[in-house]
Amino acid sequence: MWSAWPNDATHDQLIGSWHFYQRRGGHRTSTDDILAAWLAVRLWQGAPPERYIDIGCGIGSVLLMTAHQLRPKQSIGVEAQAQSATMALRSVQELPDDAPPIQILHQDLREVDVPKADLITGSPPYFPIGTGVPSPDPQRFACRFETRGGVEAYCEAAARLLQPEGLFTLVFIAREAERVSAAAAQAGLVECARSFWKTREDNPDAFLSVHAFCHPGSPYATQSPEKILGAVRAVNGDYTDAYKEVRRLMSLDS
Repeated sequence: MWSAWPNDATHDQLIGSWHFYQRRGGHRTSTDDILAAWLAVRLWQGAPPERYIDIGCGIGSVLLMTAHQLRPKQSIGVEAQAQSATMALRSVQELPDDAPPIQILHQDLREVDVPKADLITGSPPYFPIGTGVPSPDPQRFACRFETRGGVEAYCEAAARLLQPEGLFTLVFIAREAERVSAAAAQAGLVECARSFWKTREDNPDAFLSVHAFCHPGSPYATQSPEKILGAVRAVNGDYTDAYKEVRRLMSLDS
């Protein structure tokens, strides 16, 4: 069932001339989403994907950024949380006429049955239930806590839905990077790139990790997965050159 429209929705520029809806008091797009889309765009090889799926697409920010840059022939966002799915659908419906075809499915990623994709992205919730203070807002709760499975469920869904030669990228918290790798391996996927990002250059530890996986035998498979290290901001608060390059590749400052 789709949700009633929230009364605190804002209509904001996302990328280029594309706008999307997010809530003032709900789930809002973040650096996590930019980096998840960025790694997919950076690693993608060849012509536009025939089919692209964003599993657990939320309000659609990763889906829209990736679709804007790669122009897949078909893009599908899968989202089980009713309010997020409703907002993503309206954002898609209001895109410019020259946008590539994008579909929103209000379904659980663990159960969705669609044709296999060349490219898949995912941004799972980071916290098992019971490991933090839950938000009273259902949308914010669902985007932070593993109400329908965590990174393991995302990797299982991606392995099932990914073409043999396809690419899957996923963002998570850096301290749980080995959990991500283990989940992908359990699903039969191999890691082809990993990127760690600090919030600031002078922070001792990375906050986010972005991973790329594929099936064994895929052109993306490699004996030595690429490792990328970066920071979002310099000590003075400005974007670093590395993050400026991320934003340039994603057309976020045009």
